[in-house]
Amino acid sequence: MLVIKYLSYESIAGNTLLGIYSLAISVYILSRFALAYFYEPKLPALKDGFEPTVSFCVPSKNEGEHIRKTILRIADTDYPKDKFNIIVLDDGSTDNTLAEMFAAKSIAEKKGVSVFIASFERNRGKREGMALCVKRSLHEILIFIDSDSFVENNTARELVKYFTDQKVAAVAGHTFVANAEENFLTKMESIRYFVSFRAYKASEALFNSVMCCSGCCSAYRKSAVSEVLEPWLKQKFLGVTCTYGDDRSLTNFLLRQGYKTMYAPEAICHTIVPNTLKKLMRQQLRWKKSWFRENLIASTFIWKKHPILSISFYLGFILPLLAPFVVVRAFIWYPYVTGNVPWFYILGMTTTALICGLFYHIKTLNGKWFYGVLFSIVFTLTFIWQLPWAIINLRDNRWGTR
Repeated sequence: MLVIKYLSYESIAGNTLLGIYSLAISVYILSRFALAYFYEPKLPALKDGFEPTVSFCVPSKNEGEHIRKTILRIADTDYPKDKFNIIVLDDGSTDNTLAEMFAAKSIAEKKGVSVFIASFERNRGKREGMALCVKRSLHEILIFIDSDSFVENNTARELVKYFTDQKVAAVAGHTFVANAEENFLTKMESIRYFVSFRAYKASEALFNSVMCCSGCCSAYRKSAVSEVLEPWLKQKFLGVTCTYGDDRSLTNFLLRQGYKTMYAPEAICHTIVPNTLKKLMRQQLRWKKSWFRENLIASTFIWKKHPILSISFYLGFILPLLAPFVVVRAFIWYPYVTGNVPWFYILGMTTTALICGLFYHIKTLNGKWFYGVLFSIVFTLTFIWQLPWAIINLRDNRWGTR
């Protein structure tokens, strides 16, 4: 890959900025995969009988199709029944979500699991729902689960063991795609999810600083969250109340307080991903808005962390901002001026995508790695254009999924 990038640099001689970008993106991507490849969770010695009390928290809106399964999968958790409960919130749903919650509650309580249901008459947003769960819980650890995500029965145990370290405030579980076999798009997303967790979160976890403990399945120390709850709940950016990117924002607040945020690859959950291009585009736009906002905020303090993490973070923030200009230059300006096809750039992009697919194959021995290669190329050529639009629309705080 580095050789190809060097040749690509030679082909754009005279443009130092593009040459530096080409080499920098290669070093950044390779370093992430290299760090992640050697990542192994380092846990403090587990204390005998370490079983902190746990609340599973599930804010939900218009999730009648999945919420019952989400609650019942939690109810099957392999953890002492007197040490965990489930708190679910209906955030002003207009479908049968609330009825499904009560149906699940009836079944779960027959298994000895306590379920508390709250309901907002009108939609107030996921952050308000998460805050209610925090305030309602009397337990030590909070495990937030998306309302269309399904945990394994040992997920709680795999998450809580990281909290033997008192400096750990949050732990991200590993998310697989539940509907991966639905169509071509979901197959590509399943590889993207795997690489995002096993490569990017794993490399950040080496430095105790996972930058986003995902909403699909992440655990938090309640006492740490309580310290930042009010400023997080009232967060504003550019004068507008923040109503998206709640998981990345909460992680940021905890990192700024000096806490550790970790990644637990053994804590498994399965989530439903968008199955149409329209839904995926909406999701990606929302994620890019929160990515830019929270990275901008994190850039003010992340330099205090480990030097390798800091360099990786700033590269990971700056390089995507330059990417649209580089793609335009490679595929439009360069052919127009020289009359040549940017073969080395295309080869470099393909090689980068191949590394993504190979990483997936090495970790899973799954033959679907090719979908990861395709997604990386599609992402570069299509979704990359969403970033400028996301930045322009930062003040638009609509959820934008449904």
